Order: sequence, then C-alpha cells, then structure tokens
Amino acid sequence: MKRNLLTRTPVIALAMALAAGTAGCTVTSPFQTAKTQSLADGVAVDVESAQVRNLALISGKKGGDATVIGTVENVSGKELTLTVAIPGGSKAEAKIPAHATVGLSDDGLMTLTKVPAPPGDMIDVEVSDGTDSTPVSIPVLDPTGYYEDYAPEGWTPTPTPSESHDSEAEAH
Repeated sequence: MKRNLLTRTPVIALAMALAAGTAGCTVTSPFQTAKTQSLADGVAVDVESAQVRNLALISGKKGGDATVIGTVENVSGKELTLTVAIPGGSKAEAKIPAHATVGLSDDGLMTLTKVPAPPGDMIDVEVSDGTDSTPVSIPVLDPTGYYEDYAPEGWTPTPTPSESHDSEAEAH
C-alpha cells in the first residue's frame, strides 16, 4: 500500500503543477465581452437622434447603383431625416418617425448612385440625422443569397457557367 502511495504522489504533484502553471494564461488577455462587436454583415453607427444597425450597401458592380440596408431607431421625440451620403457623391434619405424603428429597405429602396467600390470592399460614407453626422466605413455586399431581394433596380445576376457533357464523348 505504501508503494502505491509513493508512485501516485509524483503524478498528483505534476498534475497540480501543470494546473497552477496554466491557470494564469488568460490573466493578460482582454475579456471578449468587453468589446462591442457587430455580429451581422453591416456596421453599427450612432448619431444624436438615431441608432443605426447593420448598415451596408448592396451593389452588383463598381460604379453601379447600391441599395442601402440596415435598421434605424429614432430615439428622439420628433421625426428625423436619415441621410447616407458618399462624400463628393450621391446621397439617399429616409424619413424616420419619432420613437420608431424602421428597416431602411422595408417600404422602398434607398439607393446611392455611382458607388465607387465593388462588392467585397468597404466604402466611407457620412451618416446624418439632420443635426449630427458621423463618417463611417461600411461594407459593399454582393446581391446574392438572401441579399438578392435588395439588389438595386436594373441589376441582373451574372449567369454561372454550367457543366456541359458531350454525349458523343461519353458513348465512345
């Protein structure tokens, strides 16, 4: 019985040393919950009277039109006009009722023209509620999958090449 205790003691000591040695590995790591992160495809933007979430552009090509998508919450007691503008370029506006949350693409499409970024890039825009404005970099997304419903007017998907089989080659 003493022999079993003697062989077990170094194993227990080694396990305790490893546990103590690895216990402090995350001491200097930042808490993951301390950072606010956007878990959607778009970005979050706050201006004085509005909180915009999941803001993005849907565009099929560089230089083409783009649909503005996202959700806006008017935190003020009066109607506001939300503006999304490309500096030196086009702008799109939407009326947001007081204390309301509105999907930017729910009733009609907010469209920016001649967007200088292709799908997959980020673009700098200015977001304004009429009293406050802020610059933000937002993604330009390809109108495929569930974004196909938000494609700008006149956009047509690029046909994907299909695999063709030559029946004569298969017969030989």
